[in-house]
Amino acid sequence: MKSKISQKKIWIISLISIFCFSSCEEIDSLNKDIDAAIDDMLGITALSEDLNKTSSNYNIITDIVINNKLVSSSETKMTLPTSVSVSYTKKRYTLTGSRWDIVTNSYSGTISKSMFNKTSNIVKIVVQNNTPSLSVNNVAVSIGSGTGGTGGTGGSGTTTGETKLIDVDVTGSAYQLKVVPFTVPSGVKSMTVKTNEPTNNYRNLADLFVRRGAAPIVAGPKPPTYLPKYTWTADYISHTPNREIKSCTILNPPSGTWYAGLYGFNSDFQSRLTVTITK
Repeated sequence: MKSKISQKKIWIISLISIFCFSSCEEIDSLNKDIDAAIDDMLGITALSEDLNKTSSNYNIITDIVINNKLVSSSETKMTLPTSVSVSYTKKRYTLTGSRWDIVTNSYSGTISKSMFNKTSNIVKIVVQNNTPSLSVNNVAVSIGSGTGGTGGTGGSGTTTGETKLIDVDVTGSAYQLKVVPFTVPSGVKSMTVKTNEPTNNYRNLADLFVRRGAAPIVAGPKPPTYLPKYTWTADYISHTPNREIKSCTILNPPSGTWYAGLYGFNSDFQSRLTVTITK
């Protein structure tokens, strides 16, 4: 009887050993594949500079996208294909009286993967005389024609013809209304008042209220009674859930003073407020 039990034990132990050996081999192979994938990933950092910046004229480079990923001054790890897509936006700010005129140009193209020849790579866009030039690891690259290579400046852009009246970050507390006034000139065909996520922030949690001639009035339920009822006085409103974009588009808005109100319904907030007009 003892002999039979011992034989069964040996048989079970053998099966367990075979299973463990096979599983360990698969795990080891998986770990090697993961290590190889990590080794193939490259670090990419994006920087920009305007060499001719003044208090009344300057350029800002935004939305630098490499291989369909938004990159910034913090290093981003990614695996690159043979041909790497690159795009970015240049915004030219010019002060006219008390108003900022903004012209937006978009640039896009491709770069050979061979340009990214380091573990940590730096993509830099320098604007001089209102013309951007792009480099990878201090080697100039042209993306205008959609091909990689050395030498040359950034590609040709397209002008949108829009004017931004407001482009600011607005921060507030829960149950607080922050109001930003702005002046709309005559002859405007459309105006869009919008909030979005600020750079490196995830707190676009305010509701948006727009009113002409006077600041919006907002009252919201506060703890512990959660009264009064959520009410407002405004010409246009947008209160989509959570961190979604809030936007109000107004056709043929009358000239004069307008007000954008951001209200923190149950939450502190930080939102990027923009007011864009098209004539």
